[in-house]
Amino acid sequence: MLRELEVRDLGIIEVVRLELPPGFVVLTGETGAGKSLLVHSLKLLSGERGDADMLRAGAERLLVEGVFAPVPEELTEPLGELGVEPNAELVIRREMTSSGRSRAWVNDVPVTLASLQRLAPALLAIAGQHEQRDLADPTTHLALVDAFGGLFQEAQQVALAFQQWQKSREALTEARRKLAQRRDRLDLIQYQLHEIGSAHLRPGEQEALLEERTFLRHAERIGELLVTAQHALGGEGAVTQLARAARAVRELAELGLSVAEAREQLQQAQLLAEEALRALDSLADRVRVDPQRLEEVETRLATLERLIRKYGGSEAAALAHFQALQEEKANLECVEEHIQKLEEEEKEAAERFVRLARQLYQRRQESAAALAKEVAAVLSRLGMAGTRMELRQNLRQAADGPLTFAGQRVNPAPWGVADGELYISPNPGEPLKPLAKIASGGELSRIHLALRTVLRRVSQASQNLTLLFDEVDSGIGGRVAEEVGRLLKALGAKDQVLVVTHLPQVAGLGDAHFVVAKKTQRGRTVTQVSRVEGEARVQELVRMFGAKEDSQAARQHALELLRRP
Repeated sequence: MLRELEVRDLGIIEVVRLELPPGFVVLTGETGAGKSLLVHSLKLLSGERGDADMLRAGAERLLVEGVFAPVPEELTEPLGELGVEPNAELVIRREMTSSGRSRAWVNDVPVTLASLQRLAPALLAIAGQHEQRDLADPTTHLALVDAFGGLFQEAQQVALAFQQWQKSREALTEARRKLAQRRDRLDLIQYQLHEIGSAHLRPGEQEALLEERTFLRHAERIGELLVTAQHALGGEGAVTQLARAARAVRELAELGLSVAEAREQLQQAQLLAEEALRALDSLADRVRVDPQRLEEVETRLATLERLIRKYGGSEAAALAHFQALQEEKANLECVEEHIQKLEEEEKEAAERFVRLARQLYQRRQESAAALAKEVAAVLSRLGMAGTRMELRQNLRQAADGPLTFAGQRVNPAPWGVADGELYISPNPGEPLKPLAKIASGGELSRIHLALRTVLRRVSQASQNLTLLFDEVDSGIGGRVAEEVGRLLKALGAKDQVLVVTHLPQVAGLGDAHFVVAKKTQRGRTVTQVSRVEGEARVQELVRMFGAKEDSQAARQHALELLRRP
């Protein structure tokens, strides 16, 4: 729950620091005193976007900081992903500058607004006039029914089945598209396979041919040079002369002269000369003047170079392309068999989705009936006895829908085969109408509170949630206001409940009472928030009655409100 709240330079708020207790906490004050700014500060902690216009005039930045403790267990994993240590408390800080820059931290770790929005549902639930308007949006109604019935897992299964069916449909569509294009593609593949295959490419062939072409192009000159080198080494040339020199040095050694190094050097030179002569002889064997072979080599190299340029830029790339073409050809040739398999998979996925969607459709009807019964019981306490409510699920019918449900062609969605909308009749004898068409703001406020009460009763979320109700009691009074206060107090037994109210019947039931007031300091208007107890609280209730400060009747009424069990 929210233990501490600090707000700086937000609107007419200069500095406000609050220590908030558990239970049912009420905030009261004159219109325009700044109560809505406190509500907005909590929305900023929840990750709502803001703008520079929210800053107090002349301020460089606004700051909102909330301390939540204890930390709900369900936040352990998301906090770990953010690199936030799950300490005994969670400090969320939000800052906005006059330039419009916004930053946020959780336990001094910088986070994004999306991260705050992910953490917020386990910490805060804000119920205000904007949130009441959300009830008029039918897209939220199925979520309400699912939350009450504990159908989250079933809804997830339907969404997953829908996703799997969509994937199988897309795979089938792609396979059919390929089938339509298969003949043209196969013709192209066959042409390229023939072009590359008929050339009989071999790794390393181009390099070998380039070397052979060099010998063939310069055969006469190579032959002349080799003969010259051979004559210099062979016969009476260098090899023979080195051998004679080696014998002479060997005799010098036998005479006792120190010529070991010279002897070794001559032996090495003789071996190297002999090896060079053998290499030259080997080259000479390859040298021949053969114009016909040269033409063959040139033609083969031209073929190789053309294929290499066309299919990848190297021998290896051209051979890899050839291999890929063979594999694609094999796949395309068995595409009919693949399509048949995909059709079976798509049919199975569709049947599974329809089966799960049918079960969810039925469970939602049952859950909605139970929800309507409990909401009606709460509304009866709020002066709306005889209220009826039901969920109407409308199949997503479409003449060209891809699936059939209950004999109708439907265009399904991740949430099922039907859209849902809550219908309500606030007055006995009146027909059920869409919740969006409820004209009375007071009735919508009470319906919203009744839904909140019922849903929180079955919620499995953390026991430390902070519920904020911003003027949810607007448009009501008298005995109904009394019941609203008691419902909010009952919620406060489970959660921390913060309520902005103008009703003394509600304020008098609070476990703690804070007054928001405007003051003038140094010629500027500022908001101050103070906790009131004893006589100060009595005087605030008298003010809320609209009576004079010295009205004994109003004072007596205020005391009676505070003494209620």
